[in-house]
Order: sequence, then C-alpha cells, then structure tokens
Amino acid sequence: MNASHAPPFFILTGPPGSGKSTLLKTLSNAVNTVPEAARRVLADQRETGGTRTGEHDPGAFIRSMKNMMLADYQTASGLTLFDRGLPDLLAFCAYYQCADTEVRQQIRTSRYQLRVLFLPAWREIYHQDQDRKLDFEGAAAFGEQTREGYLQSGYIFIELPKASLSERKAFVLDHIGA
Repeated sequence: MNASHAPPFFILTGPPGSGKSTLLKTLSNAVNTVPEAARRVLADQRETGGTRTGEHDPGAFIRSMKNMMLADYQTASGLTLFDRGLPDLLAFCAYYQCADTEVRQQIRTSRYQLRVLFLPAWREIYHQDQDRKLDFEGAAAFGEQTREGYLQSGYIFIELPKASLSERKAFVLDHIGA
C-alpha cells in the first residue's frame, strides 16, 4: 500500500519530551488517538517484572513495540492520530544497534498519511521521568534519528511550532483536516 492510498492515519512524532503525549491527550476529544507503544510496553514490563526493555533486551523491546503498533494500526478506524508510528522503530533499531529488516518490511506494507507531524526538541519543556532517561541532548539526537527513519521511509514533515498547547492543537487539527 502506498501513502496515497493509506488510511486516514496520521503520525505525531519527534524526540522524547517534545510534548507528543500531552498534545495527543488534548486532541483525544476531537479525533481518535493511539498512545505511544514504548510507554505501554515499559509499563507492562514494570507491572509484570518483564525484561522486554531497552536496557535488558532491546530486540524484544522493539519487537513488542512493533507488534503493539501493528495491532493498533489494524484495529484503528477513521481519522486517527498515532503517538509515533512504525518508522519510529528505525530510530530505536539504530539507537540499540539492532537489525531493522522486519521493521522496514512492515513499514512498506502498513502506510500512514504522507505528511508526518513532527514536534521539534524543546529544552524549555523537556523533563526526564521513569521512562525518559536521556538527557536533553540525547533526546534531541534521538529525534534526529527518528527524522532520518521517516525520510528513508518516504514521508515528509510538517514541523509544529514551539507554541502554546492550544495553538499546537489547532495547528494539528488544521493539518489533518479535522
């Protein structure tokens, strides 16, 4: 499936701590939204005492995210905004130095809308938490790896402004036609 025939699925991406999850929450009353797979996998692993994390088993962590993202993709319907998409996994593969063949294959068959909404690194709002352990510079570098993965996958970027939450929300709704 090419991007021109993709379902009305849009991606919100960028470096860790750029405001994706917060923005997605504010958009959830206007469009269907799908939360970030990485945080859901990590929460599950904390709850179950599992080791499918980047620190313990990066390959299993990436596979778990991929499987969750595929399930999200397959069950989504109508206009949907995803907090990260399958091409984000290329950045995880690069970061953890894992093979990306399976991820690239899935990216080719599970396409999103061509225009990807990219939130830039923003030092003033960045903070670390139990899942986000990179310092700001590391998060910004991961964001560049993310950008590269989308470019390699044939997507184009619409960069969100560093603006208030309500302005960012209006920007996203305008660009996805909601």
